Amino acid sequence: MQIGAGLLGLNLPEALRAAQTTGVSGPQVSCIFIFLAGGPSQYETFDPKPHAPVEIRGLWSPIQTNVPGISICEKLPLLAQRMDKVAIIRSWQGKNGGHDSGSQHVASGFLPPRTGQYFPNFGCLISALYGSHAQGMPAHLGLPVAVRYTNPPGYLGSAHNAFNIKGDPRAPELEFNKLNLSPVRFENRRSMLTQLENLGQLTELQGGQFQAHDKFTDEAIALLTSGAMQRALNLDEEPLALRERYGLNIYGQRVLLARRMIEAGARFVTINHAVQGGLFGKGTTEGTWDNHQLIFDAMMSGSPPSREIPGYPWASYDSPGNLPQLDMSLSTLLDDLDERGQLDNTLVVVMGEFGRTPRINKDGGRDHYPNAGCLLMAGGRVNRGVVIGATDRNGSVPATRPWTPEDVAASIYHGLGIDHHRTYFPRLPRPTPIADGQVIDGLFS
Repeated sequence: MQIGAGLLGLNLPEALRAAQTTGVSGPQVSCIFIFLAGGPSQYETFDPKPHAPVEIRGLWSPIQTNVPGISICEKLPLLAQRMDKVAIIRSWQGKNGGHDSGSQHVASGFLPPRTGQYFPNFGCLISALYGSHAQGMPAHLGLPVAVRYTNPPGYLGSAHNAFNIKGDPRAPELEFNKLNLSPVRFENRRSMLTQLENLGQLTELQGGQFQAHDKFTDEAIALLTSGAMQRALNLDEEPLALRERYGLNIYGQRVLLARRMIEAGARFVTINHAVQGGLFGKGTTEGTWDNHQLIFDAMMSGSPPSREIPGYPWASYDSPGNLPQLDMSLSTLLDDLDERGQLDNTLVVVMGEFGRTPRINKDGGRDHYPNAGCLLMAGGRVNRGVVIGATDRNGSVPATRPWTPEDVAASIYHGLGIDHHRTYFPRLPRPTPIADGQVIDGLFS
């Protein structure tokens, strides 16, 4: 179990105290931010280029969607039948081709200085400004983390970090990760209080101040033992058929868990959504879309490819590849939210830190490319069944107005009902608006 950041990530009384000081109820729209860590290829997702040379267009063809005139990659057949629920922005353009700076830019809306990330990620700021919708639920959760390569709370500090839920949501041996507190470790309320105080004292050794008041300690314990939290984490409450549609694996079940967390009262859930394995080894469960080699094999399956790249051993894994898994889980999420009457109250954002190079390299992959990319948004007041912007024939640069991470940030806040021009970062010496960009033209009605 990991909550927040800092020593063992546990600083709940401070987090609850900080959330209460805002004194505002906040917007009613929540957000599920699906971060495709590593940088997905626009060619193999939402901006295929069938008329480009083969070394640019790749192996796959476009497929017509249920919205006339809109085509996406043929390997996303389920999403193709749900284009009437989403908006695609094809003229997205970043500024940095590094995973760290690119991710920090995308997740916060501010290009980080050389000294590292200063401004917080979206969910951490929302948590600091407004707190959660419901008592006993965190405002911001990361599944399993709130965007890798970032320092999510930035200058706000660990009190406003995400509540990270790591591990496999399906695995019964990870009940501790589900906050199913065992009587051996947490015999009663007092034993938990002792642990919280001990962790606070250790945190002081790192230079932080931990002054726990009884009220906030009690609320921290209530959060850890919340019936609402327990229920939201219990995926067994969902029909098996629905769980299968999301994907009976760690990646699909995280998307289902995000829907349950939003339903239970969280404001912002960030999913680090990428299948682990392939050329990147077994590693952690955070995964990657960073396909520098054999992109057409790695995006589709965990099975070994027909050829090997020297120095890059293949690690098999029991899960579909990134493309079919995204197709399954995202299309089901859109249907599920819509059927529950929650799509109008939930903003869904799907993007990575940059796009991929137009030309396929010698190892059959695509490299980092911030000059062009695409993203998908749905729900809330987002216009549905639209494509905004375009790239040139080869997908190398935007052919229409480029939309930057600053503009995406402004659009996310707008979609949540927040005036980004008149809402300021807390605890700064001078009023600083939470976004520098403009709302993307044509994205909202």
